[in-house]
Amino acid sequence: PPDSIKKEFFTETKTHTTCGWKGVASYYTITVDGKENKDAAWYYPDTKEKANNIKGYIAFWKGVKVE
Repeated sequence: PPDSIKKEFFTETKTHTTCGWKGVASYYTITVDGKENKDAAWYYPDTKEKANNIKGYIAFWKGVKVE
């Protein structure tokens, strides 16, 4: 859930992508121990109707492990 992350590790970026059925995604750079992983997390702040169940949830890639 969106409120379960430690926001001090996340910085919004200017990156945005568009999915035809989900909408526009926004990205975060994750910084841990001084190491940045650019655009390693993304979310849909405003989704299209069919994707309302993922609105605001954060997804990870680029080697991010969630513990």
